[in-house]
Amino acid sequence: MTGDEWPAAVVAAERGAGWWRAAVVEQRSATADHGDFYALAGELVDTVRALESLVEVLGRQVSGYGEGRVLRDDQARDPGARLTVAVALLWQTRESLAAAKQTANRFWSEIGHIAAVEEA
Repeated sequence: MTGDEWPAAVVAAERGAGWWRAAVVEQRSATADHGDFYALAGELVDTVRALESLVEVLGRQVSGYGEGRVLRDDQARDPGARLTVAVALLWQTRESLAAAKQTANRFWSEIGHIAAVEEA
């Protein structure tokens, strides 16, 4: 598939990842600024929340993927067993994202209480 043929969800995810990579590049050369920290933390929380939701959707979809389909495995392993492992890994990812969301939200809250004033 070419980029023009990818489903909208894949295109959106690719663009989102690209924009986050661009944010990293921009922030590396930015002057430290409380407003930026706070705004980026809020976007980070929102992004992790979105990723957590995506993993939940994928988990439901992958867990039912074998229903009504003949599955094959490119290494001649049991595709059903591989799907079971894949779903378990998605749920582990969801748990990790939930923890990351909570931690990032705490950072967002803590940084929100700080102000910087210029020294006289």
